[in-house]
Amino acid sequence: MTKIELTKQMIESEFLSPLKGFKKEIQVTERRKDPLTDEWCRISIERATRPVQLRGKLDEKIIKKSSEKCFFCNKRVEKSTPKYIPSLVPEGRIKVNEFILFPNLYPFCKYHAVGVLTSKHFLPVDEIKSERWKDCLEGCLRFFKIVNEKNPNVRFPSINFNYLPTAGASLIHPHVQILNSTSPSVMTGLYYKKSWEYFDKNKTNYWQDLIEQEVDDERFVGRTGSVFWFTSFAPTCNNEIIGVVKGNVSSLLEMGEEEINNISEGIWRIFRCINRHGFGYNMVMFSAPLDEHLGHFFSLNIKIVSRPSLSEYYTTDRGYSEILHKEPVITVIPEDLARDLKKKF
Repeated sequence: MTKIELTKQMIESEFLSPLKGFKKEIQVTERRKDPLTDEWCRISIERATRPVQLRGKLDEKIIKKSSEKCFFCNKRVEKSTPKYIPSLVPEGRIKVNEFILFPNLYPFCKYHAVGVLTSKHFLPVDEIKSERWKDCLEGCLRFFKIVNEKNPNVRFPSINFNYLPTAGASLIHPHVQILNSTSPSVMTGLYYKKSWEYFDKNKTNYWQDLIEQEVDDERFVGRTGSVFWFTSFAPTCNNEIIGVVKGNVSSLLEMGEEEINNISEGIWRIFRCINRHGFGYNMVMFSAPLDEHLGHFFSLNIKIVSRPSLSEYYTTDRGYSEILHKEPVITVIPEDLARDLKKKF
């Protein structure tokens, strides 16, 4: 195992605070560098105390009203969602128990699917249990196999989850977005590049080294079989958690039943531990190309982050620092988050 270097800087700001009768206050910001990509983030826990005009509630009235015309509810999912052409998916849609997968009506790649996780219009994210995630993974893998067999150049898959509007979901009905493309996303491509550079320099797999190093560190949360979960040293969003598959699994299609079960259990446990009322969440599963085994330098991994809670006067957590400077400002210390999650995991 190669030791992964963790770099951080401590920055002090001094001012006279009107909240303390204009007495001197010193606030400390941490600047941390991602050990793989060399991207930086800033951590300021004081920003979490900023005043918010009004917190909203996802109450029964809103849920009921939004369900009245929801495309994914009841029999409307059969009448209102697209179908695949018979030569690709003869049944039109892929179904595994309650999970149902179909083409995205507004795609941003050729094979962009939507997968509805449950027949219920709304479920708190911690009530989307491991069985539902297992059905989801099995349905997605079926889709990837079908597409890749018909079109071998379509080989870069990802499974993505936006939960609630603050995370980018247009509907509150829980669903995933499934992409299969001829080229990787920018971040997936960066992970490939940096993982290879790490292997070329150290002759070891960064992700497996990360497991070995973090399992004894304060950021380690727990494991579900072969999948190890920990908080990010240099997060890109608040409450960022990484899951890495231990061993030689680099792509989604290399998963067996054991990995599917372990990942599904882990996703449910993480959401069960981290869920806060009204928070949105994003999740991405990063995979190697479907036709290549990259296990010597890349491992299948999952990233989960939280987004702001619903509020009447919504304020996004993505500003100039995140969008233009590419340095996200984080309000949660990763080690504190890990300690909290460990108690519940």
